[in-house]
Amino acid sequence: MISRLVLLALGAFVAVGLAACGGGSTPSTPNERPSGVLVVAQDIHFSQHTYSATAGAVVITYRNDGALAHTLMIDGVEGFKLSVPAHGDVDKATVQLKPGEYTLYCDMPGHRQAGMQATLQVR
Repeated sequence: MISRLVLLALGAFVAVGLAACGGGSTPSTPNERPSGVLVVAQDIHFSQHTYSATAGAVVITYRNDGALAHTLMIDGVEGFKLSVPAHGDVDKATVQLKPGEYTLYCDMPGHRQAGMQATLQVR
């Protein structure tokens, strides 16, 4: 009898935990899906000069394929910053973006000045 109660309690605990984890990332309507962008840092440049996304919730994944520490900022978007301090590190965040053209850049000293920036076109 005790083992049955333990199993029921454990099952309830797992169900509550899973329900608590699933809330924030579900789109508000079934047809609305976040747009995704993968930006790869390679020493003092990004893997692409231009990226594109769909307006609304944009999931940006930032991966460090280089040997230096990097950040990812979006010019004009307050509070957005991703950081990948070492080779192989990945950081990810969702940001709300309106249609337009945005500049992505690394704000590590000297990186942007050396050309570490790219364009994000949001449609």
